[in-house]
Amino acid sequence: MYNLTTDEAVFTIIDIETTGFNPENNDIIEIAAIKYQGNIVLDRFCSLVKPEFELVPEHISKLTGITTAMVIDQPPIEKVLPEFLKFIENSILVGHNIRFDLAFLNNKTKKFLNKTIKNPFICTDHLARKILSDIDSKSLASIAHHFNIPFLKQHRAMYDAEVNLEVFIKMLHFLEDYNVFKVIDIIKLSEGKKINYREKRRRYV
Repeated sequence: MYNLTTDEAVFTIIDIETTGFNPENNDIIEIAAIKYQGNIVLDRFCSLVKPEFELVPEHISKLTGITTAMVIDQPPIEKVLPEFLKFIENSILVGHNIRFDLAFLNNKTKKFLNKTIKNPFICTDHLARKILSDIDSKSLASIAHHFNIPFLKQHRAMYDAEVNLEVFIKMLHFLEDYNVFKVIDIIKLSEGKKINYREKRRRYV
């Protein structure tokens, strides 16, 4: 996967909503993913998740719109994970602050399936810090605004994933202008490593 071009690779943009910030003590309450290849959305995955430990706190309900009543009859995480893992197979994961999402997901996959997610991944937060130095805030909302992408409703997994996909596509186009086409180079950039940019190519109208 690492040596594929960005047109050849299958990317899966992921986002989760949780009841807090600690993977050990808090729950995933929503998972969304969008599979994308060569300017085409191939498939989507989305599920609400019944909390394992706790009810949905009031401040999380206010933030996300997800209430305990909405998730109490939904499948638990151990039922959702196998389908989600099948969905992301053989793809490169993309997310904004994706290590947060992976920390929660790996906590649950380790607990219930005795495995962790091994997919290569790209963090659009870290990538923005490398290629969009002129933007003060690297929040998803700020980057969306920079690219003139509407972002009217935050903190629902599928909607955030859709906006993140649009942001990622803009980033790919930006990098194409510098002849950066390889997945491995984009992963390196998102990890803070240097690559050899070529001269920005000219566009003719």
